[in-house]
Amino acid sequence: MKASIKPSELEERTWSIVIALPLFLFLVLFSEWTLVLAFFLLSFGSLREYGRLVYGKEEEIFFTGFSVVFLFLLYSSLITVDYLTIFWLGYVLFLVLVVWSLKKPQKMLERMAFCFLGLLYCSLFPFFWVKMGITYDRVSVVLFALPVWMNDICAYLVGRRWGKHKIVPQISGGKSWEGLAGGIGAATLMGLVLTASPISFSLPQGLLSGLAIASVSFLGDIWESALKRRAGVKDSGNFLPGHGGILDRFDSFFLVGPLVYLLRLSWGG
Repeated sequence: MKASIKPSELEERTWSIVIALPLFLFLVLFSEWTLVLAFFLLSFGSLREYGRLVYGKEEEIFFTGFSVVFLFLLYSSLITVDYLTIFWLGYVLFLVLVVWSLKKPQKMLERMAFCFLGLLYCSLFPFFWVKMGITYDRVSVVLFALPVWMNDICAYLVGRRWGKHKIVPQISGGKSWEGLAGGIGAATLMGLVLTASPISFSLPQGLLSGLAIASVSFLGDIWESALKRRAGVKDSGNFLPGHGGILDRFDSFFLVGPLVYLLRLSWGG
C-alpha cells in the first residue's frame, strides 16, 4: 500500500512557504533595488551550498571568494555601460581561475568545469530573472514564477501519492513519471496567467510557455539531485525547514531564468 504524506512533513513545508513567500514577493515587487538584493543574496547563498557540494574545504574557500567577485562584476552590469572594464575584469578572473586550478594539475579541468557550472547555474541563470524585472516589469517575474511553483507543488503531491514508475532512480528515487505528468499538466494550465497584462501572451503562447517551463524545471531538479547524489547528501542545506537548502528550493527556478527571459523577449508585448 502506498504510504501517504506525513502530516508533520507537509505542515512543515507549508508553514515554511507561508512565511517565506510573502517576504520573497515583497522584495521582488517593492523596487528594483529590493529585486536585485533578493536575487543577489539567493545567488550568494546557493553558491555557498554548491561549493560545499562539489569542493573540499580549501577549494570551497577559494570558490566562495571567487564567486563573490564574479557576482559583483555581473550585477555591476546593471548600473554601468563600461563593458570594456567588465570584460577586462572578467578576463583577469578567468586567468586567476586557471592559476588556481594548476595547484592540482591532475584535476585542473574538473576544478575549472565545476566552477563554471556553479557560476552559470547559481549566478548567471537567476540573473535573467533580475534582467527581466528591470527591462520589463517586476510583475512579470511573479507571473512567470507561478508555473514554476505550480509544477513543483503538483509534481511533489502527485508523485508522493501515486508515483510508482521512477524516471532516474540512479539519481533520484523520488522522481516518478506520475509526478512529472502532474507537474507538467498543472504548470501548462497555470501558463494561462501569462495571457494577462503586462505580459499579454496569446492563449497558445501561454500554454506552450507553461509546458516549456515545467519541462525545463524538471531538468533543473534532476541536475541538482545529481549534485547531491555525488556529494552523498540528502539536502543542499537548511535554508527552509521541510525544503532543505536554497538549491533544493530554487533549482528549477534558476534554470528556468534564461527561458522566461527569452519568452518575454520573443512573445511579450
